[in-house]
Amino acid sequence: MKKPIHLYILAVLSMISTLIKVWTTFFLKFEEEKMGAIFDPATVSALKTAFAFETNLVNKAIVIILFVLLIATIVFLFQKKNELASYSYIAYLFGTLLRSTYFYIGEHVLSQYITAIVLFSIFFGLTVFFLVRKPKEKPSMEQTATDI
Repeated sequence: MKKPIHLYILAVLSMISTLIKVWTTFFLKFEEEKMGAIFDPATVSALKTAFAFETNLVNKAIVIILFVLLIATIVFLFQKKNELASYSYIAYLFGTLLRSTYFYIGEHVLSQYITAIVLFSIFFGLTVFFLVRKPKEKPSMEQTATDI
């Protein structure tokens, strides 16, 4: 059985990204004095709101889940359970998609929230449709009247 070298590389790069997420979510402090010296008060207020959103309880839970999934991927790789490692890494990728969607929705006002949900539903539905559908008949290679 071949070694999944690509999964090792992806797991290492994802671990770097996840450690940065853990650091910014749990250990980074907002220093209003330093920001006030650089930016105007309106920008500092916006940065403070963004920082509060970055460190809220939902985001902390998502980051913990992502970290656990990545640790599970690495453990499965070392145990030579490549299929389980692939599944846990796919779950990690799905979690990052959810986190990105959460940030996208969380940063917009309520009127744009509805638009984002509708667009997300449309694009998600189209993606699932084209991935799941099967052609009803095998395409023929005959020349048709519309061919040039």
